[in-house]
Amino acid sequence: MILTLKKIIFLNITSKFNTNKNLSYLDLNFRKIDFTNHKKIKSFIFKKDFYNNKNIHNFDFLNFSNKLGGKIGINLSKKAIFGWYRVNKKKLGFPWLDDSPSKRLINLLYNYDYINSSSKVNDKKKLDSIIYFHIQRILFDFNYKKITELTSFDLVAYLLSCSILNRTNENKIKYVKFIVDNQVDKLGMHKSYNLLEHSKFINNLNEIKNILLFFKLEQSNIFDKIILKMTSILNEYFHYDGTLPLFNGSNNIYTKSIYKSLNKESYLKKREFSNINNGIAFYSDKYKKIFFDVVQPSSDMISSNLSAGTLSFELSGFGEKIITNCGASESFGKNPEYLRYSAAHSTIVLQNTNISEIKENHPHTKFPQSVVFRKETDQQKEVLEASHNGYLKKFNKIIKRKIIISKNENKLSGEDSLISYKNKNDRLIYHIRFHLADEMILNFTNNKKNIIIKTKLKNIWLFKSDAELIIEDSISVDNNITKPTKQIVIKGILSDKKVMEKWSLEKI
Repeated sequence: MILTLKKIIFLNITSKFNTNKNLSYLDLNFRKIDFTNHKKIKSFIFKKDFYNNKNIHNFDFLNFSNKLGGKIGINLSKKAIFGWYRVNKKKLGFPWLDDSPSKRLINLLYNYDYINSSSKVNDKKKLDSIIYFHIQRILFDFNYKKITELTSFDLVAYLLSCSILNRTNENKIKYVKFIVDNQVDKLGMHKSYNLLEHSKFINNLNEIKNILLFFKLEQSNIFDKIILKMTSILNEYFHYDGTLPLFNGSNNIYTKSIYKSLNKESYLKKREFSNINNGIAFYSDKYKKIFFDVVQPSSDMISSNLSAGTLSFELSGFGEKIITNCGASESFGKNPEYLRYSAAHSTIVLQNTNISEIKENHPHTKFPQSVVFRKETDQQKEVLEASHNGYLKKFNKIIKRKIIISKNENKLSGEDSLISYKNKNDRLIYHIRFHLADEMILNFTNNKKNIIIKTKLKNIWLFKSDAELIIEDSISVDNNITKPTKQIVIKGILSDKKVMEKWSLEKI
C-alpha cells in the first residue's frame, strides 16, 4: 500500500512536468577526479544502439565521448541519451533504483555544455526535459531512502538539484552533513572499507563543497574537517609499491589519479592512529607495511560489497607487494562473486566455507556477529590480534589470528588458532591461505616446512611453518588484469579442542 502511494505521488509530480521546460544551466562541472572506466566504455560505445547495453545506465559514457570530442562524440552522446530515455522513462524500478539516477544527472550536468555545443533548439529542449525529470525523481526518492542507502553520488545530485531550483537551505545542508557523518567511522574511514569507494567519497565531498561555494552558500566550509580526516587516513593506506590494499572490492585502476590528488594537499601531515576496534588495521615502518582486516560486518546497505575476508592481511616491503588478496575487477559488469569468497583472501578458511554469506547486491545475511581486535606495542614489536565467530553457528568454532611484527627486523610471525566452543568429535578440514603477488619464484627446503621466495625485485624472503606446506595456483586481479600467481597453504584436520598453526615470514 505504501509503495503504491509513493508511485501515485511520483506520477502526480511528473504529470505536471512541462516537456517544453527549457532550464538554463551554467557551467556546472565540479569534478576533481574522473572515476570513469574508459576502457570498458570503449568496448561498446561504437556499437549500434549501444544505449541498450547494461553498462550504460550511469551515463559514464558521456565522460568518454567528451574526451573523444568533435561531432562524432556529440552525436553519439545525444543519440544514446535520447534513445535510453525513450526506452526507460516510464519504468518505476530498474534503472531508477540505487544511485544510478544520481550518477546520470551528475554526468548530464557536468557534460551539458559539451552535449549542447552544436545542438539545435529542439535537442536542447529535449535534454533539458530529461534533466528536469531526473531532478524531480532524485528529490522525490531522497526523502524515502534510508541513510545507509544514500551514496555520496546521491548527496551530490541532491544538492545540485536543490541549488538549481533555488531550494537549498541550512537545514538541508545540515542533513547532508548528518548522513556523511553516519557513513564514516571514528578514524575517518568510509564504512564500505573499500579504499576506492573511500576515495570516491572524498572526491564527492570536494564536489559538494565546490557546489556550495558556486551557489554562494555560507555553509561551504562545513565539510572541511571530515575531508581532511578522510584524506589524511587515505594517505596511510598505500602499500610500498604505491598501490591500495585489495580489501572489499578495491582495485587500482584510478590509484595514480588518487595519489596525485593527495600529493596536492601539501598541508597533510602523517597521523598517528590509536587502537581501533573495527576497520582495516595497519602497521608501517621504514621497510614494511601490513594491513589487517578486522571489519565488523553489518546488515546495512553500505556494507553490501564487503568480502568474506575477515582476518585476512596484506604485506608489502622494500618497494613491492609480497602477500595479497586476490583482488577485484570492474572490467565488464560487476566484480565476480568468487573474488569476494574467503578462499580468495589471505586468511583462515574452515571446511571450504565462506566466513560471511555472499549475496549479490545485498548485505550479508550471515556474518560474524563479533569481530574483536586489540593491539599491543613496545620498542621491540607490535602485536595485532583479532578473532571472529563467523564459524560458531555452523561448526562451533572460534577463529583467532595473532600477527607479531618485529620493529627492528624485517620479519613477522603468525599464530592462527581454531578453537572449539563445544566438545565435538567432528573432523573438519581447514586451510590457511597466503596469496602471493605475481612473478614470485618459490623453492621448498628439504623438510617441506620452509619455502624460499624470490620476488620480482630479486628480494629473498623465507616462509616458515611448524606444519608441512603446500603450494597451490592462485590469481591476482587488479587494474582489470588477471595474472596467474601462487599461494602458500597450510592444510590440516581439526579434531581437537584447539589447533594452533605457527608461521613466520622473514627477509633474508
